[in-house]
Amino acid sequence: MLYNTEFYEVFLPPYVLIGISVLFSFMVTFIAIPSIVRVAKIRGLMANPNGRTSHTNPTPNLGGVAIFAGVIISSILFTGIATAHELKYIIAAMIIIFFVGLKDDFYPMIAYKKFIGQTVAILFILVPGDFHLTSLHGLFGINELSYGLSLVITFIIALALINSFNLIDGIDGLASGIGILTSVFFGIVFLRDNHLAYAIMTFILSSSLLTFFYFNVFSEKNKIFLGDTGAMLIGLLLAIFVVRFLNYENSSLFFNESQSAPAILLSVLIIPVFDTARVFILRILRGKSPFEADRTHIHHRLLDLSGSHIKATAIILSVNVIFIAIALIFRNINTELLIVIILVLAAASSYIPVYLKRRNQIRSEKTFSNSL
Repeated sequence: MLYNTEFYEVFLPPYVLIGISVLFSFMVTFIAIPSIVRVAKIRGLMANPNGRTSHTNPTPNLGGVAIFAGVIISSILFTGIATAHELKYIIAAMIIIFFVGLKDDFYPMIAYKKFIGQTVAILFILVPGDFHLTSLHGLFGINELSYGLSLVITFIIALALINSFNLIDGIDGLASGIGILTSVFFGIVFLRDNHLAYAIMTFILSSSLLTFFYFNVFSEKNKIFLGDTGAMLIGLLLAIFVVRFLNYENSSLFFNESQSAPAILLSVLIIPVFDTARVFILRILRGKSPFEADRTHIHHRLLDLSGSHIKATAIILSVNVIFIAIALIFRNINTELLIVIILVLAAASSYIPVYLKRRNQIRSEKTFSNSL
């Protein structure tokens, strides 16, 4: 690859460039996190337990700051001049999301104010960046999208992903783990289809998230949470990758059968998308606001069953991999049918923790009754 900047040109093989960018992103995040943790502890910038959260000790929640630094610096340095037009609007959106999330991490914002900030960030990509879906690949009989409909659908996808990753960030390693899995998937697709700039961005993101994952899950001295900054940043970047994924035609990963792209995409993002939709529906059916916090997420139920953050996260990530495998194996069947199959399996899978928890409660009640 001819790596271009405004000042020089260097020829680097793609895998070498990816390796350098990944290592650089890893080092920036790895160096930043201990410093952020130290400052957060001195200044009292901590997430405190409140009875609903799954942690018991005050913990810094500014992991998104380190991820932002690793991703944005590495993207500017290594994606190359070919993406300069798109990259400047992506960076603008990232900066807006960064400050909205940072404000919310310091002083929780009213929902509509956060929504306004998210909307402004997305509009930077949609309008001046001209970055939106062009086709649904025949899903529900829709191929090419009109400009107006394209903007609406892209906006909804971006807004949904930004907030769904914020909502699933409830146990150690989950949001970052899903982010690593999905960004690596997109990176493999982009790399196989010679979209190197976006492949580099996906691997940069996965590298920063992997670094954060270590500190979040395994470090005691420098344990840190994503915060809204990190969770919303992951959602924004994955929304960008989704648009690029759906706009590419004849992906080699699908053996030139791009009509399966929507179903495969659903399988990749099944955890944040399905769990958020499920929780919102349950809250509405119970007469509550869909934005009212509770402990009905799948990760909360698995945490109650397993008693371990890492076990619950490992189970959810494993299920996500299984869904991706199912979608790829059956990619040649009707797309709408495959989507229905994925949703039915997701619904069945989400009920298993509920069933096991109820069974354990019944057994405990019987044991208590027999002991009287």
